[in-house]
Amino acid sequence: MSSNADTAEPSPAPQDSTAERMLRELFSRSSFEPQSRPATPSSPRALEETKPPPDVSNGSVEDWQAWCEQFRGSAEDELKRKRGTTLPDLAADQAMHGSRSPVYPAGRSTVPGNENVPAFFQDFPAVGERQMQLYTFCRPEAGQTPNPSDRNQWVSFEVYGDICKAYSDNTFTHGHQGTNSLLGYPNSGREDAVKTRPPFLDDPMVKAFRDARVAAGKPDAVPFQEFQNGYLADLGGKVQAFSKEGKPLGTAWPGGDMTAKAPQDPGGVQGPTGPYGTTGPLNGDTSFGNATVQMGTSASHGGAVTSLNYGGMQYINNKDHGRQMQVAFSLDGYDEALMPTEAGSNRNKSDPISTTQVVGYGAQPGSMTSTVHPAYWLEPGEEAGEYNSEPYARNETLVSEDLITKDVTVGVGGHDNVIQYDSHIQLAAPHDKIYAEVPTTYVNGEFKNHYRFDPATGETREYPRIHSEPPKDGEVRKGFPDEGGNVPLIVATEGGTHAMAIWSPDEDRADLQYRLHQFDLGNPEDDCTKLGVTFGMSENVPSDLKTRTYVIVGTVEEVKARLAELYSQNPTGVERKWPEDVRPS
Repeated sequence: MSSNADTAEPSPAPQDSTAERMLRELFSRSSFEPQSRPATPSSPRALEETKPPPDVSNGSVEDWQAWCEQFRGSAEDELKRKRGTTLPDLAADQAMHGSRSPVYPAGRSTVPGNENVPAFFQDFPAVGERQMQLYTFCRPEAGQTPNPSDRNQWVSFEVYGDICKAYSDNTFTHGHQGTNSLLGYPNSGREDAVKTRPPFLDDPMVKAFRDARVAAGKPDAVPFQEFQNGYLADLGGKVQAFSKEGKPLGTAWPGGDMTAKAPQDPGGVQGPTGPYGTTGPLNGDTSFGNATVQMGTSASHGGAVTSLNYGGMQYINNKDHGRQMQVAFSLDGYDEALMPTEAGSNRNKSDPISTTQVVGYGAQPGSMTSTVHPAYWLEPGEEAGEYNSEPYARNETLVSEDLITKDVTVGVGGHDNVIQYDSHIQLAAPHDKIYAEVPTTYVNGEFKNHYRFDPATGETREYPRIHSEPPKDGEVRKGFPDEGGNVPLIVATEGGTHAMAIWSPDEDRADLQYRLHQFDLGNPEDDCTKLGVTFGMSENVPSDLKTRTYVIVGTVEEVKARLAELYSQNPTGVERKWPEDVRPS
């Protein structure tokens, strides 16, 4: 559906058949530019005077253009009429009455019986980023023969906004954009699904979008457009294609693929878009993600995750080397006095250097991996602090012989806002006890609210803030006030526009909890919220410990919908223990 008639035809792949190559030629080069128009009379000819439409398996550009030529005059008249109307959307209306491209024939319909009915379109504006398109084609009533001179047989539709961008995105449509896509021709203008109730209205993604709109005080509406073979729904910054039966077609635009197989489990990685998947100049520097979620790790913090950006907001707090999104674990009941920490040590403070030794690392477009010898949180002989069980560090070296390996993938299960975090702890020596955070994540102070959500039942409970300040002068206690429980945890900004949920399919492991701290430290840069997947073992600690965790970002309702979907694909059946069930009496 390119509006550039001079675009070079791509070289066919060796495995393409002759018919497939011819089809591509027909669709990529057909246009009514003067230099390529066939020598035919300037006035449209009657349909019965033409030869039959070309055989697609043995056609040519000239045959296709000769067939289309008889429709062209009527198509231009219909597009002129359409341009004289007023569209309800102001931006689309202004675009339609501005600069426009020449009239081009679109590819043939993908609906059986309509293959030889050409559609015609214009881009708006003529150059620059496409904002809108007009389509027109001859659509006779059932039983009628197409007659291009009959004005009553012509229909026209505008396609604009994000739906237009998705419909004309060559990547999203897998090389068959617009009318050549599996959706075919437009069958309607922009509509509201809440009013017309198409079959995709009960889809979890659509439900989450509606809930988020209502929560934000906006009208309950789902803009969509119907096409011959399905629908495109505008879900506020992303567009999802649905079949006529209401089933998702592939993954959402941007960054998705309309022709991708529907995800069946949280394993298929959605192909990212944009300049992601790079390694930096130092060991541990990476950038990875997709158009929705961008993540990064830093050599200055042992290759730990130091950046997670969604919706224009940075989630990760990096005040010192004990924050970030990282794996840490304490051994033999010594708390911080014997605690390998991925990002670095206490004395690294806010300096751009880490005591952790990066063994290996790498990045691909949607993922990264790293292996490190983690620094001990305390240096040998360093005072541990009165809230620890030991007064001084128990380790005798700066760096542990243990290994931490992580694999982080953005965009799994067909959703670009779902992050899979696989951690692997390899202990170099036997230990009697371990308490592991796999991972722990410190997010910035804006994440003030928190909820517990049972993905099996949909029950949600909101809880008051947990004040996790250090001990006051003269106060003796171990650790910081926190909140536990094995009900998945969600933290969010006020209003719920930005949220993070955590859940592990390994939650049937003994003592696995979703733990929360919230620190009010009197300085906006210091204030933060800590959420993590934790577990403890007091005997038979294996030398290899692997844990999978899912981190989901989005609005509160979006992360609930994704979490429920993940759980339905990997049900654990655990008995839920809410914070009030595990809180000390």
